Amino acid sequence: MKKSTLSRREMLGRTVRLTVIGSMPVFVHACTPPEFHCEDVSNVGKADLELRNALEYQDRSPHGEQKDCANCAFYAVGDKNQCGQCTLVRGPIHPLGYCNSWAAKG
Repeated sequence: MKKSTLSRREMLGRTVRLTVIGSMPVFVHACTPPEFHCEDVSNVGKADLELRNALEYQDRSPHGEQKDCANCAFYAVGDKNQCGQCTLVRGPIHPLGYCNSWAAKG
């Protein structure tokens, strides 16, 4: 039976690699942009809320990036990591959102 031993150099190398690999999720999480929501419609009137519901606006497009608000002709971009605006649907609009009036940017 062969006895397995690690030198100090090998042990130190493994310890450093394990520490770096173990701390990766912390660094990845710290680098991701904060999630923002565009659901506060407290300043939107009743008629505009009804239109928003009739057009079935939602914060996440079921069609992915091909058909989201950021690619819609009616969408006006907001500040970075902020909600945008729509010329049809009143209130805060998420760039990844979608409604039934989506039209490709020309």
